[in-house]
Amino acid sequence: MKQIIVGYGVVKQLQDELHTSRVTVGAALRLKTNTELARKIRQRALQLGGVLMEAEKVRKEAV
Repeated sequence: MKQIIVGYGVVKQLQDELHTSRVTVGAALRLKTNTELARKIRQRALQLGGVLMEAEKVRKEAV
């Protein structure tokens, strides 16, 4: 599962620049959405130093 990792404060900056919510930015960075706005968020995040990475799913073991 891929996602874009951004530095501290970048999510807030993306919210302010693109006039959207934290939830929308988060979904776009986790590649859960593919709207025009989501593509703009991802493009800007990469311009601001974000990195596209493969995220590992953490499995919770029953105790």
